[in-house]
Amino acid sequence: MSQGIANLFSSFMLSCEDRNATREATLRALAQTHWSAEPEIVMDDGIGESRIQRIHRTWRRVIQRAAEAPTRCVLLLEDDLVFGRWFTHNLLSWPLLHNVPPGGALYASLYNPSQPFIVQRPGERYAVAHPRFLWGAQALVMTPAMASYLDANWDRVQGNPDQRMPRIASRVTAIYLHVPSLVDHAPVPTTWGGVAHRAHDFDAEWRADAASAVALPEGFGL
Repeated sequence: MSQGIANLFSSFMLSCEDRNATREATLRALAQTHWSAEPEIVMDDGIGESRIQRIHRTWRRVIQRAAEAPTRCVLLLEDDLVFGRWFTHNLLSWPLLHNVPPGGALYASLYNPSQPFIVQRPGERYAVAHPRFLWGAQALVMTPAMASYLDANWDRVQGNPDQRMPRIASRVTAIYLHVPSLVDHAPVPTTWGGVAHRAHDFDAEWRADAASAVALPEGFGL
């Protein structure tokens, strides 16, 4: 499985000095799911007059790093997460990942704080979200090409990063939500004073069954 993760995913986490303890707890929790691709940490560099401006800047830097990734997909994480026990198994077995060609577009959230969706396909473990109403960027899966497109069009859409990104991405792809959520928001204060929220469908013990988990394409090394 370790080789499969390395072939398919690069992973990145944005954080700041104020969240050192929270970040370390999240990294330990991720490692316990047997996720072997240790995230590259992109830290708030302190540039910006306000906390929210620094968050915007850090997200942009994460997106730029993701655009350079050599892997098929990237996993982008915030630093205050709870992972399901079977997180790695569930993500690597997600059928949606099979349909993305090299260099294609994919934008998906593994976290859903009860957002509206356009269509739901439980058998394929996803819902299609309405990009106008979607927010929350706790755990995102996208392709490097998608990250590059987000970076190139970053200033053409207004809103916080978690609102801006799906609105940009929706120009070239559907916006997917994994069903059920594979992560939850840890019960810690936000860094910018936002309202606390949780995933409405997170189950720490949920595991994809054999009927919904299929082998990854040749070359992914699983």
